[in-house]
Amino acid sequence: MEEKIKGILNGIGVGCGDPDMLTLEAIKTIKRSDIICLPHRDRQKCRAYQTARVAVPETDEKEIVCFDFEMIKDSTILEKRHQEIYSKVKEYLEEGKNVSFLTIGDPTVYSTFSYIARLAERDGAKVRTVNGISSINASAARLGISLCDGDEQLHVISQIEDLEKTLALPGTKVIMKCCRSMPFIKKCLSDIEKKVEIYAVEECGTEQEKLYYGVNQLPDDPGYMMTIIVKERK
Repeated sequence: MEEKIKGILNGIGVGCGDPDMLTLEAIKTIKRSDIICLPHRDRQKCRAYQTARVAVPETDEKEIVCFDFEMIKDSTILEKRHQEIYSKVKEYLEEGKNVSFLTIGDPTVYSTFSYIARLAERDGAKVRTVNGISSINASAARLGISLCDGDEQLHVISQIEDLEKTLALPGTKVIMKCCRSMPFIKKCLSDIEKKVEIYAVEECGTEQEKLYYGVNQLPDDPGYMMTIIVKERK
């Protein structure tokens, strides 16, 4: 039986914002792509696109399709939106096109691509993931620290509702998506700052990058792209 979907769907991580962080595999995959999909309604404001086009000028020669991945918490509405986006992507795949989603960081870490990938796999389409350097790894490198050593655990925190509880976990804690909750986060960190080392990177890999050491340096109103690393004191 002839396969209905002949195209390939690629999820390409482009790192945090520094074009030099693109992997060779990411560059090759972008060059082979027929369609480039962006998780933003405006390509000029899409960090993943602006990063890729510097590293791979051929990006501008591709057909660019912009999607609006809104921040929606209602699971029913969100699922419907993902299905609408995938329906368009599926049309390209059925035409045999090589379709690539550009994502900031890594497509396996809190990525919009994962939702579309699951729908494509359900239809029997071939899906490839091209890893990128996540903000977690890049931030640690910028700070010149290790994330974990020996048998230390590493915890990635994206929801802060139970932050006091999760900060009590052993090992290193990385707090993501913290821009809207900084007053609460700073309060929680202040309560434990004598026991831990606190670091943060804002806009990692960009010209606007800022490094912070200690809870007192943390801004009250940071940009969206901010990563906090909390390490136990030795």
